[in-house]
Formats: sequence, structure tokens, C-alpha cells
Amino acid sequence: MVLTSLKKAAGLAAGISLLAGSLFAAKVPDLNGRVNDYANIINRGTEEKLSSYLQQLDQQEGIQIAVLTVPSLEGDDIASYSMKVAEKWKLGDSKTDKGALLVVAYAEHDLRIEVGYGLEDKLTDAKCGLIIRNVIIPQFKEGDYSEGILLGVQNMGGIASDNAELVSHSVQREDGDEEDGLMGVAFMIVWLIFFFAIITSKGGIWKWIFLSNFLGGGHRGGIRSYGSSHRSSGFGSGFGGSGFGGGSFHGGGGHFGGGGASGHW
Repeated sequence: MVLTSLKKAAGLAAGISLLAGSLFAAKVPDLNGRVNDYANIINRGTEEKLSSYLQQLDQQEGIQIAVLTVPSLEGDDIASYSMKVAEKWKLGDSKTDKGALLVVAYAEHDLRIEVGYGLEDKLTDAKCGLIIRNVIIPQFKEGDYSEGILLGVQNMGGIASDNAELVSHSVQREDGDEEDGLMGVAFMIVWLIFFFAIITSKGGIWKWIFLSNFLGGGHRGGIRSYGSSHRSSGFGSGFGGSGFGGGSFHGGGGHFGGGGASGHW
């Protein structure tokens, strides 16, 4: 009897806790444009540039990126809140899921990049982390929220559209170092597999000696590497073009799975 009463009390307390959480959690606003600055931290000029660029990115590349700033999360955490926003706004086409979202919570000093399924191969968790740490947060720490958001969106769009001109050197450099390291590991694994396949076969050691001498006497120019070319998406410097602002905007039914990264300044 006592145990049953305790279980009922625990269930009631849990229900009250969930209800309280839903009452006091930050509300998800309606999508009123590509830039939704409810925290009032973006100056008008930057907001116009962002809206113009993001509209052009949507029209030319089919990539929908939106910005949301809020005064406070009101007890919610940035990852849960940004996911709720992404699920409500549904950025990106329902077939390609090429949507992304930048959320900034002013009071908590938290921010997050949320990435749709269709962009997860480009805007990886690692790249989103680089954008946050190397591009946005340094500007935020100086109190320049407009510039931080502008550069952050520029990098997000540049990576998503394969336009290297829009990607900061700090993001390209660290991302390139990471890729070079992975390539080196992959090459070493392939080389070891090749080596053991030879020496474990019949007469393998003699084949190895012969092959080593043959390769050693050949051309020693080494392996040549070629940098990948980047397609220009026609954005020029990325921002500042006129005639691309305004117009109604709504999500296209895109889906999100939690890809992205969070940060704190």
C-alpha cells in the first residue's frame, strides 16, 4: 500500500516537472524571414546583407540557411532548443534536405549550428565546430555580434555550396590538416596490407626484395598531389549585392537529425 502510494506520488511529481518544463522552456518563434533577430544584436546593414545573400544561396543552390537569435533559452539547453526550431521551421527541400540553422542565445552565451540531412556530408560536425571556434566566437568575445554572425553564415554557405572564396583561412587550414592526416593514415594501412600480402605468399620475401630493387631504381619523383578546384557559385565576394532582399520565406519541409556543433563564448 505504501509502495503504491509512493509510486503514484513519484509519477505525479514527474508529470508536474514535465509540465513546468514545458511552461517555462523558451518558445520557438515563427519563421518570419531568413534572419530572425529577436535578441536585437544584428545591425540593420548586416541583416540586409545576410538576407540578400541567403536568398541568393536558396535560389541558385537550393540551400536554405536561416539565423535565429533569442534573448534567452529560459532554462532550455541550446542543442534541444535548436533542434525544436529546426523541426518547426523545416529548412531545406523535403527531397534534398539541404537546410541549416544558426541559433544564438544571448543571455546564456550559447550558440549552435544545426545541419539538415542533405548537408551533413559537407557541413560536418567537425567543420561546424571550426566555424564556431575560429570564426564566430572570436568576434562575439569582442562584442561584435553582427560580424560574427555574418562571417559564420558566410562560412556555412561557402562550405555547403563548395565556394572556397567564402570560407575563412582558419577553417580551411585546420580542415586541410585533418584531411591530410586521414589520408596519411589511409595510405599507411594500404601499404601495410600490400606488404604483408607479398611476404606471406609463396616466395614472398624474394618478391619483396625484387620489387624493392625495381622501385628503388625507377623514377623518384614521388607522389604528386593536386589540389581540388572549387566551383564558384557566382556570389562574388559573397555579400553586398543588391536586389536580393525581401519576399516571403518559409521552409520547404527539410529534415534534421541532430548533426552540427555547439559552442559557448
